[in-house]
Amino acid sequence: MRSLLPIILAGAALASGAGDLTLSIDTKAPKRDAFPHGAPCVGYAVDPQIGDEAAAIACRRAGAWLFRTALCDDATLQFCAQYGLRLFLVLDGDQKTVATTLNRLAQSPHKDVIAGLQLGADPAGGADPGMWRKLAAHAARQLPKVSIAVPVKDLDSPSFTTMEGFFGPVTHLIVDLRDAPAPYEKLERIAVKLRNAPDKSTGKLRIWAVGPGRLAGTADGAGSSPAAIAWQMHWIMSAFAVDRTDGVLLERPYLADDFGLAMRHFWASTTRNRSLIGHGEGATSAAARTETKAPAADLALDDDFGTGVELADAATPGPAPHACENVAAGKPGDLEYLVLMAPPVPDDGQRVCLVIVNTTGERVKLSLDVNKAGGNVTSGWRRRLVPDEAKGEMRNSTRERGGKPFAETIEPGEVTFLDFRI
Repeated sequence: MRSLLPIILAGAALASGAGDLTLSIDTKAPKRDAFPHGAPCVGYAVDPQIGDEAAAIACRRAGAWLFRTALCDDATLQFCAQYGLRLFLVLDGDQKTVATTLNRLAQSPHKDVIAGLQLGADPAGGADPGMWRKLAAHAARQLPKVSIAVPVKDLDSPSFTTMEGFFGPVTHLIVDLRDAPAPYEKLERIAVKLRNAPDKSTGKLRIWAVGPGRLAGTADGAGSSPAAIAWQMHWIMSAFAVDRTDGVLLERPYLADDFGLAMRHFWASTTRNRSLIGHGEGATSAAARTETKAPAADLALDDDFGTGVELADAATPGPAPHACENVAAGKPGDLEYLVLMAPPVPDDGQRVCLVIVNTTGERVKLSLDVNKAGGNVTSGWRRRLVPDEAKGEMRNSTRERGGKPFAETIEPGEVTFLDFRI
């Protein structure tokens, strides 16, 4: 029996005054299974540096559990399997070379480290689409549990237009946005076209996004400044505001720095809480409350291999986020949030997680209204990265928080992760 999950893209919010925000959370509303594939939903578009346990610890401290890479030699596969890392592999070369690689991977005792396969290295297209159609079918037979993605810059890329109608074994588009200071507009255009595609093999496709690791024009070493971290978190969150987005891969070095810590917290939050029940920004969500509960268009498809493909897209997207593009342009941003939820656990209550970044330039007092019953919550945790203006870096803190009425102050420039039970 197929389960069809309708999606709510933005949680209702009410700005009750300057610097105040109340998030209304409905835990019984339809949920978007935003991170459905068991793999981390955020990672790095760089090669892993393999080695001993010290190399693995370097990955963990940088929040690097997922890599987009062409490396798939036996040593890399073994290292990733030993330390719980995953790979989104870029396959390139002629048909015989790629088919040989797929056959070898299918026989590897470490094939479970492969989270996805990218068919070709050129997101602008230009490769032989007939070859990739054959290799996509071969990949689906050899590694049936793995996501298979076609790289594109946009939907005018030859790799998309020449394969349209033949996407049967393909599950994703992997969209190259490395030159985009904000991802939402292009990803949403792609998602709309996929939702409206008359061809069912195209209509089922979902999205992975490859993003920049720093703003154009900034120094290479500035990627972990407080301002850069805030913009990068906006980039990730606004990418996930698009209903088809399953993951984000950033082209930047993985380092045990403040951004690496933010990636660790984001990974932990989305690993425990795999349903997305809200996204929004303080300034836009209040004005768009009537847009947040769009009717769901439930549609079940069969792909060319007879397996079920589930779609449940909101017919109307939530309000478009603007904070990322504003921050990239040097303007004030907003308080942007994701609301995530874990499956209920008997005798442990319902767990909810908020991922928040504040670029309003002022403190924001955050309150909750859960299930229209006020903001009472039980215990949880708060993990914070707050700018230290004197040092030009983030102050990191983790504390256990009590229950009772929920009220937290979010500082300017803060990136925070709030985990609690209700």
